[in-house]
Amino acid sequence: MVPLSALGQQRDIDVIQLDPVGTWRCVVYGHPTFGDERVALSFAPDQSARIARSADGGTPTWSPMSRWQVENGLMSFADTRTGRKFTADLERETLSGEWRTLSQLGGWWCAASDADEGPGVDILSTVGESETNEPTKRLIPYIMATPTFPRRAVRQAKEGRVVLCFVVEPSGEIFEPEFVELSDEIFRATSLDALMRSRYQPWDPRADGGARPACRSFIYRLDYRY
Repeated sequence: MVPLSALGQQRDIDVIQLDPVGTWRCVVYGHPTFGDERVALSFAPDQSARIARSADGGTPTWSPMSRWQVENGLMSFADTRTGRKFTADLERETLSGEWRTLSQLGGWWCAASDADEGPGVDILSTVGESETNEPTKRLIPYIMATPTFPRRAVRQAKEGRVVLCFVVEPSGEIFEPEFVELSDEIFRATSLDALMRSRYQPWDPRADGGARPACRSFIYRLDYRY
């Protein structure tokens, strides 16, 4: 006879498709004040978790978070500093999900990092975050196309919200788009078209690092059409 606990573990193994262990370049979005935040997340095999973000006037450092857990394919962990509780569906192709506090809701999306985690490594330089205000260290929009409001949505009096996360190469081109929020399929095509017509200002990867993750949101309102 197989113990119930073993059956539960086997069910989790069958469900999980994405291994979260490793270091990730991430965008945490949806905060009404801070906007998009670029951070680094690290998940160890012993289920410990860390986050790195810019420090005011200092060197970015790793801070501990709660231990990460997986139940029925859903990963969860918490950042005690901000009070955010994070969840991620590991059946997705990329590590992404939502975060919640008592009064707020947002999302997060990650791309795998190839950075070394050795002592003294500024992990945030890999995610496009700067210790200064130098514009070359940040993603600067060059062409930001906006989507058209689908006629069928107008006829059906539908409003919606779409969030797309993606990777920006040093050339400024957008790759690997993923829908992390899509209120209705009717908005999929126009949102993706607008995103892929957009560009960011290019940068020198030798000076400012390689590809960076980013997200864009589109809000479709009948009283304010794009």
